[in-house]
Amino acid sequence: MEAAINTGADWREDEGGRVGLWLFILSEILLFGAFLASYVGTRLGNPECALGVVVWPEAGHLPGLAMAALNTLILLTSSYTMVRAISRAERGDRGGFRANMIATIALGAGFLVVKSAEYALKVSHGYYPGSELAQASPGLSIFLSYYYMLTILHALHIVAGLVWNGVAFYASASAPMPAVARRAEYAGLYWHFVDVVWVFLFPLLYLI
Repeated sequence: MEAAINTGADWREDEGGRVGLWLFILSEILLFGAFLASYVGTRLGNPECALGVVVWPEAGHLPGLAMAALNTLILLTSSYTMVRAISRAERGDRGGFRANMIATIALGAGFLVVKSAEYALKVSHGYYPGSELAQASPGLSIFLSYYYMLTILHALHIVAGLVWNGVAFYASASAPMPAVARRAEYAGLYWHFVDVVWVFLFPLLYLI
């Protein structure tokens, strides 16, 4: 009887955790959705930076595009390793979970390193709000403001995801595997959300 009661309590805890996490992710979707809608609306309504108009000067566009494409590959790979981590945790494979989670963390950190290098490249070419180049081109100035706002906001979410993943990895050293699997599932849902956001940001900021 006690085991049945505990099982029921665990089930309610799991469901409550999932519902809470999905509500949190929904709030994050609304946050990014509002910013992206504002960005698209601005570019549709402003002929100087309209969709289809090349806003990145050529000197910094191609290197930045290559870095962004690399980061897209990095995040897609990290989603794969996260799926493997969750799968291993559900199978009770502690070692497999920890190996894949550390790979996910390393890839996320790699994303931030590449993004930092891209920022340095853009700043070196004068592509930042308030620069002489931005002041000379109203369309570029508007675009750069959105670019930094959206990518920095996303990078902060990557940092939050890395912390979450790190906590799940650290706790997995001694926690029961059902608890490890539950933490992995929650961390994975958030990590996949962050990856999906980048899938939208990449074409909007670099290709269109």
